[in-house]
Amino acid sequence: MITSIIFSKDRPLQLDLCLKSLNKNFPDSENIVIYKNSEAFEEAHQKLMSEHSDTEFWPQSHSLFKDVYLAIVNTDREYICFFTDDDIVYNPLPTIRKDMLDNEDVICFSLRMGLNINQRSHEGSTFEDIPAQLYEIDKYTVYWNKTRNTYGSYWSYSLSVDGHIFRKNDLIEMFDEMCYLNERYDWEQTPNRIESVMQRFWTDTPPIMASFPESVMVNSPNNRVQDSHLSNKWGEVYNYDQEALLEKYMEGKRINLDLLDFSDIKCPHTEIDIMKGLV
Repeated sequence: MITSIIFSKDRPLQLDLCLKSLNKNFPDSENIVIYKNSEAFEEAHQKLMSEHSDTEFWPQSHSLFKDVYLAIVNTDREYICFFTDDDIVYNPLPTIRKDMLDNEDVICFSLRMGLNINQRSHEGSTFEDIPAQLYEIDKYTVYWNKTRNTYGSYWSYSLSVDGHIFRKNDLIEMFDEMCYLNERYDWEQTPNRIESVMQRFWTDTPPIMASFPESVMVNSPNNRVQDSHLSNKWGEVYNYDQEALLEKYMEGKRINLDLLDFSDIKCPHTEIDIMKGLV
């Protein structure tokens, strides 16, 4: 039912963890990794591909926008979920019913949101981030109106590439325009830039967001591998250099998901001590 597109660069140890978390907790997902690695990471990436033979790996071309567009239009599944390689699906997904995804008033179903999400960190400070008003809550789903929350709040941020599920046809409409614009403007080819350009559609897309009552996915920003969006925070608590992580990967070390601590997830971007799980 769902194809997941995972963006990756120079993070074989973290990508391995991401894929294993998907295989364990989101087994219904069909996974495509779009990757762009530095030369020093190529050997590790070849090894990783051999260890994840059930995953499709696409080298990033001159246009990441078009890569994503092709991945979307070529899948026979009706829904698309985005991830980055430092995302972790830390809890098993409850059943996702088609009626959760097919409601025309709902723009996305978020795996990173839930009633446990109540904080946002910015420029070294932590702020309360709670929904202004929940539209509906039942045993399986929480619904809310993004327009009733401050723009930029996690509860209003519907167009994210960290764990949001969209209808395939909705994304095709967006990327049709984005690919056209990319022919005219030389944007950085990164998932952050894709996410930024997607915000052009915030006012044109349905107002309702949905999630499970508790989040099942978190982004752990332990290092930086892209040059765009330098204001994004990373490595403030657990800072792990990607070269050191590469060395661990080539030594045969891997991160065991079951050894990591996800007991206090209050923000979609929460640094996890991933090295605690190294075996």
